[in-house]
Amino acid sequence: MAEMAYCVKCRAKTEMVDAERVTMKNGRPAMKGKCAKCGTGMYKILPTK
Repeated sequence: MAEMAYCVKCRAKTEMVDAERVTMKNGRPAMKGKCAKCGTGMYKILPTK
C-alpha cells in the first residue's frame, strides 16, 4: 500500500513515491518521499504510539 500525503504544489492528497521512514530530531516518526504527479518533496509526520 502506497503512503498518501498532502502535496503543497498540487494542492491535493497524492501518493508518495520512494517513501522512507525517518525519525525527526525530537524523536517523532515521519515519512519522507516525492509526489507521484509533480516530483516535489513531501513530508508527513506520523502519529506516535
